[in-house]
Amino acid sequence: MVVRMPWTSGRSALAVSLVALPLMLVASCTQPKAPPPIANIPAPLPENIPLVEAPPPPPILINQSKGEDLWHLRSGLNVAVLLCQGADNAAMVAAYNRTLNVHKGLLASAAQTEVDLYRATGGKKWQDAYDDHMTKVYNAYSGTLTRDAFCPRAKTILDETSAATPERFSEQATVMLWELNKAAGLPDPDGKLRAAAAAVANPVTASAASTGRP
Repeated sequence: MVVRMPWTSGRSALAVSLVALPLMLVASCTQPKAPPPIANIPAPLPENIPLVEAPPPPPILINQSKGEDLWHLRSGLNVAVLLCQGADNAAMVAAYNRTLNVHKGLLASAAQTEVDLYRATGGKKWQDAYDDHMTKVYNAYSGTLTRDAFCPRAKTILDETSAATPERFSEQATVMLWELNKAAGLPDPDGKLRAAAAAVANPVTASAASTGRP
């Protein structure tokens, strides 16, 4: 027995298939293209450079005057000549003696500046106060725990002072003292503790700062 499909149903199926064909074509045309693969470009790794802070600049003065800085520098160099008994000692002694000879007038003035300071502030016992002060200065250098740094730095400074003019020696005295103190490992080579103590002893109030009155 043969079953015949009505003509109308066959025509409808043909119409449906003809309508679906353009839709498939449109869908195939609008399909996005695949992105190209990302190229793997090797890049060198940056160097691991450690952050190094710049050292602070030398202070204008370490002590109360340029003369006192100069006299403390001479004291530290004197200790270095006695303390640094190595292969460079003979050269250090010669440079130290040249410094004393070339800068005799400048050093005499610096010594007088230190004496005058204690005469003005020490009262009747100023000599004792001066002697105690200088003993502490000498002991600070002689007790250094960083002799390996202190001795070479002292030798370099002695070479500079023995060849410098008095004007140059006076100008560079504070910087040289700052460098010598750092090499000796002194507790306050930059004068920060002294400055902080002075700020505590002489506080500036907000009202005084705003009015400009002391």
